[in-house]
Amino acid sequence: MSAGTLVKGECSISTKICKEPTTPPAVFGTDTEARSLSSATAINSNELTHSVAPSISASSVVCRICQTHSAQEVLISPCNCKGTLAYVHLSCLERWLNQASRSYCELCMFHFNSIQTQRYGFCEGVRLWIRHPRNRSHVQSDVVIAALLTTVTIGLITVCLLGMQYFVIEAKKLGITQGWTKGFVSGFLCVILLGYIVTLYLIVRDQFIPWYNWWKNTVDVRLLLTPSVTKMAKQNNKETST
Repeated sequence: MSAGTLVKGECSISTKICKEPTTPPAVFGTDTEARSLSSATAINSNELTHSVAPSISASSVVCRICQTHSAQEVLISPCNCKGTLAYVHLSCLERWLNQASRSYCELCMFHFNSIQTQRYGFCEGVRLWIRHPRNRSHVQSDVVIAALLTTVTIGLITVCLLGMQYFVIEAKKLGITQGWTKGFVSGFLCVILLGYIVTLYLIVRDQFIPWYNWWKNTVDVRLLLTPSVTKMAKQNNKETST
């Protein structure tokens, strides 16, 4: 065998080796095994998702006011709010409505079925209003103004009534009759009294109207839950407790 023949043989062998296709290593074995394994993985993932989702949603349901979930008090959904803002404790909602002095939801403007009672009596409301530091200074200043105005008005009326005869005598010296003199003095007294009454009315009005609005709107709100809301609250409490 010559050297040329040996070289040709080696080239043909190497060419065959290069032409042979390379098969990738089997990862899952056959195609059937791969499909069964992928479907099993998807089922396990789906079961895990369904098992975790309820626990996450249940733990996320809290009272929108106190941001807690107490097992002693059920969560209710008394208005038209949706999502996590729909749930609230009855005691938290009543306390919030009493502090805000309203009977409707400030988010969805739903008016609750409630009973409103006046929180303070008339005398107690006046006493609390005057004791407030911001109102006390205004009341004190108005009382001082009213006292000074009353003193000046009484003094002018007294002088006019006691000096009526003196004014008549002096007017006669000037050629003015007694009737005209008494008419001028009486008109002056009417103007003084009218100015005093109007000023006193404005002072009382500026104090009374703000107090009356506060006193009238300061009420205790007690909600009346419908049977559907109560039933839904019990169902939500069972779902969140499980």
